[in-house]
Amino acid sequence: MTSLEPVRLAAIAYDRGFDIDRLLVEACERLARRGVRLGGLLQISTGGKGGCAATVHVVDLRTNTAFDIWEERGSCARGCRLDEGALAIASQAIDRAIEDRVDLVVLNRFGRAESLGGGLLASLTSAVAAEVPVLTAVRAPYDAAWAQFHGGLGRELPTELGAIMDWANATLPKTALRSGTAQTGARGLV
Repeated sequence: MTSLEPVRLAAIAYDRGFDIDRLLVEACERLARRGVRLGGLLQISTGGKGGCAATVHVVDLRTNTAFDIWEERGSCARGCRLDEGALAIASQAIDRAIEDRVDLVVLNRFGRAESLGGGLLASLTSAVAAEVPVLTAVRAPYDAAWAQFHGGLGRELPTELGAIMDWANATLPKTALRSGTAQTGARGLV
């Protein structure tokens, strides 16, 4: 990759406690309004007491289909509650988006599962191999595995909508950025 080629792989670097889901929804809504054909999954967490999510779903950006990816293990259970089987089913939405050559794949997280070689890592790898731009989010302690995964071919973005849009403008084909042409799917997720 030369310095003139766009960086097709980016992760928003965020700190624990930052509402990354809200920022990703805002970015996707703005991109969809500009006519970008989005594929992938966004995370929607609900309820819970004391900072523990009661449910976690991922939503397919193209169909608005929600997939429950949270194992019910009781109130504020410790340890990872990710249901990898449910996430594998949800990942099929990403695979279909890649096959359909969307303009941008959005993955809700590069997190624990991906850092251990599971989760959505296979779908992320497929998107990169198909040369479909990918936007995701990462936080410590998974940022080291993220850096190892992309090997210098990815970019970290700040938690600012403007920075995400600047990256999209530089990365996505100009034909993908049509002003005023909204796509269905990415609007009204929360």
